[in-house]
This record gives sequence, structure tokens and C-alpha cells, in this order.
Amino acid sequence: MKKIAALVLALVLALSCVSALADAAYTHFFTAEELAGTTDMNGFVAASPMTELNTVELKDDGTYVYTKLLATLDENFEVAEIATEQAALRYEIRYVYTGTYTQDGDQVTLNVPEDCEFLEDWGVLTTMGYMSNSEGKASEGARVTNYEGTDFDPMDNFGSQVYKFVGHDAAVVITVNADGTFTYNAVASSDDD
Repeated sequence: MKKIAALVLALVLALSCVSALADAAYTHFFTAEELAGTTDMNGFVAASPMTELNTVELKDDGTYVYTKLLATLDENFEVAEIATEQAALRYEIRYVYTGTYTQDGDQVTLNVPEDCEFLEDWGVLTTMGYMSNSEGKASEGARVTNYEGTDFDPMDNFGSQVYKFVGHDAAVVITVNADGTFTYNAVASSDDD
């Protein structure tokens, strides 16, 4: 009987831990300075100046929605325009990944995504011929195209913390914090083994 009571108590504690993390959203913000030199399209990102807001929504059914938003953001983290003498500039690069996650306490593993819906709106850079806009869903065969006509798998942006096409064959591990933020866990390289 004591074993059953202990198992029930352990199950209740585990479920309370899940419900504390699940059905909640967590954010991680990168300033323009933190992005400098670390993203694809570094020159355009730095000149804009763009920032990146990453959001992870953990649902109680074990699924996640992971959004990377690269843009010039206002104080409310909304996409903003930059007023210049020549024109109003507005950029919005958004990737929304969906998949399943597992957790152990405040450690959350975002498993390899099942799909990605994306939007790359480079604003005036497209009319100037420097960049190309693209959008769609990976599951429908949509690809990201740049100004040179090279295309990329939108899922490949998943593996990097910032806007960078590095692959999507590994999970992303994060630590969620009580203040509604999250941090990325360091990934050991294969050279460390």
C-alpha cells in the first residue's frame, strides 16, 4: 500500500510539474548587437537594424509552437517601421515550427520539427534587387529563395538560435524560467567526445 501511495504521489508531482510548464509561452530576445556577425545575411540584418524575438509555446498535449521573428521590433515586440529620409523601411522574417517536446523539470527538448511555416519579407531590399521575398509551408514543398536564386529548406533554420540555415536533424534543448523567458542550452560538439 505504501508503494502505491508513493507512486501516486510521484505521479501527482510529475503532472504538476508538467502543467506548470505546459500551456505557457516563453521568450528569448536577441539585441541587434547580439545578432551582429552571427546570422545569415549579416550586412542586411546589421544595417536595418534588426532584432530577434524567439518564442516557445508549450502546449499541454505535448506539442510546441516555436517562432523566430527577425525584424525591427518596437517596445511591445511588434514589427515596426524605420523612418529614413528616403523611405519607411519594414522587414519581417518569421519562421514558425511545430512539433513535439519532452521535459525534465525546467529542461525542455524541442524535438525535430514536423513542419515550418515561414515568411521572408525584406521590404525595400526586394525592390532594390538585393533580396527576394518568399513564404509558405515546408510540408507543401515551399522553399526560401534568396536574391541569387539559391533556395533553402525552411526547416534548416531550426537548428540555430538565430537566423541561420544550419540544419534540422537535431533537437533544440532549452531551459524555461519562471519569469517567462528561456535560455538555450549549450550543445556539445562531436569534437568534445
